[in-house]
Amino acid sequence: MKTHTMRGFTLIEMVILMVVFFGAVVSLLSVSREAAQRVADIDASSRAMQYAQERAEMVLADRRNPNRGYAYVPLQSASCATVSASCAYPMENPLTGTALMRSVQITSASSSPLCPVPASGCKQVLVTMTRSGRTVATVTLLLANS
Repeated sequence: MKTHTMRGFTLIEMVILMVVFFGAVVSLLSVSREAAQRVADIDASSRAMQYAQERAEMVLADRRNPNRGYAYVPLQSASCATVSASCAYPMENPLTGTALMRSVQITSASSSPLCPVPASGCKQVLVTMTRSGRTVATVTLLLANS
């Protein structure tokens, strides 16, 4: 008696194999897309923090400049739009070459327990970076009038 051995796969086995394979590929693509989005978000946050630090350092440099000093850094709202006596650091919306908005708010902090000499005065500088209405990074510093 002659026996036949089957070699190869049946059509149903091939279809099942293809469904499993493509399901795995779709899952891997989804995971890699999410990972790429997270990397992009981290990169954007890092850039936003650098832009915020850049502006904070500019304010600090103005404070330390003997030709400008503490009085040059005015109290200002975060929404001031043009350079004036009450707005030395206008809002940038959007920041050139990005989708980020940068604003600087300067308030009196003389009554803060962190102010070393309250009688001389202190100012709190808050630099905020936002994208699509969502805060991405902030930098806060305290300027003392000494």
